[in-house]
Amino acid sequence: MEYKLCACYLRCLRQTCDMDLRHSYFAIPNPLDWLRRRINPYCHRETIILAEKVLVVEWTRRADRAMQKRATPLFVDMQLYFSCVVQKRVLFHDATDHDVVAVNGRLSVMFRPVEAQSCDPQTFADNHPVKRELLTRSATMMHPRILQIDYKDADWIGSYSV
Repeated sequence: MEYKLCACYLRCLRQTCDMDLRHSYFAIPNPLDWLRRRINPYCHRETIILAEKVLVVEWTRRADRAMQKRATPLFVDMQLYFSCVVQKRVLFHDATDHDVVAVNGRLSVMFRPVEAQSCDPQTFADNHPVKRELLTRSATMMHPRILQIDYKDADWIGSYSV
């Protein structure tokens, strides 16, 4: 009888120890999460579907405050610019004629692979002229994964990874 009680007790103890307490009410939070949130300036994050692919949009507190002050939504144009060299560009517009995907009520994004009008270094450096949107298979296979937006010194700053 004593042996059966011990075996039952050990079995219950083993099941209790096998429980995953990491996601429970009694879990001890990782102190490094707090530090990571303080160090990482991109504290706002939304995940959207853009051209049937997942895009994570991150922005800073400064960018969030600047978007809240705006009366109209901000349109972010991510361009994969094919010219003499391939360049990733992020442009910010007040209005656009292209198809956009809304991240929230204040922010919308679009992605376009575009071809340069010329390969002249002087023209390229001055204004990045766009000849047309590229719709080739290889150009449409490239998609942004993470878009990061900041607002510093009254200028919008953006970058994305492919």
